[in-house]
Amino acid sequence: MDPLATNGVVVIDGGMGTELEARGARMDHEAWSALANLEEPGLVRAIHEDYIRAGADLVIANTFPANRAALAAAGVGDRVEEVNRAAVTAAMEAREGAGRPVAVAGSMSLWGPHNRLRATEAPPEEHLLEVYGEQAAILAGAGVDLIVLEMFDARWAAALGPARDTGLPVWLGVWAEPDRDGRLRAPTGRLFEDDLPAVIGDGAAAVLVMHSPLDAVAPALETIARHWDGPRGAYPHAGHFERPHWIFKELAADVLADHAAAWVRDGARVAGGCCGTRPEHIRAIRDRLTAEGAPSAQ
Repeated sequence: MDPLATNGVVVIDGGMGTELEARGARMDHEAWSALANLEEPGLVRAIHEDYIRAGADLVIANTFPANRAALAAAGVGDRVEEVNRAAVTAAMEAREGAGRPVAVAGSMSLWGPHNRLRATEAPPEEHLLEVYGEQAAILAGAGVDLIVLEMFDARWAAALGPARDTGLPVWLGVWAEPDRDGRLRAPTGRLFEDDLPAVIGDGAAAVLVMHSPLDAVAPALETIARHWDGPRGAYPHAGHFERPHWIFKELAADVLADHAAAWVRDGARVAGGCCGTRPEHIRAIRDRLTAEGAPSAQ
């Protein structure tokens, strides 16, 4: 199913890795939350269920840190398919009792040794194609409805080809943060707007501001609209990461809902949360959008 097939607004879930940590799951230095797919699949499923009950139209499987590079660094490189399939199974089982359509996305990211490289460095492209090609094929084979590339910057454009080769819709997550002068910066340190055209590339079905502070979202969405006429949206984080733990920062659910409603009024089609946001944030977004009469994707 394609959650953007209607003209409605798609509410996506909140943080998965951070919610696992908040509920006591073990965080691994190399594979972060990915080992929970093996160690605590029931907890992974329960978190998806909570987001669906809160009103999410789409849940993202716990595969963000589950590529071969990350899992090999954690000592479980021989279990790549098992880890990814377990994540997708948990998400698909969670939606069975929803009583309404709920899409399941597979996440692909630069997590692992790659994300500790400087912005001017990158592994050989053939290595990236191998890593992401493997994960994309596993996710598609497991039955996800779409793939979200949570890639942060243009170095990881090599993932777009393998993701598109699955035939599934591909959503692209981009990262931005204001500098001291209020200008949006990409992870490369360059201006977000300067990097954006190369990041978007060709073939994305939606472009989303992800894993970014709340105050970056509105200007980032405006910037995206200048370079992209397709569906756009946002799922910001709250707090910061100190490997392998998330440092939570209080973000009132109604505050996130206020912002999400404003994004939708300005044309966004997707709204949700990333690391540090929880089921109550997603419920607040759903309730606010319903109260404002925003068309639903359900």
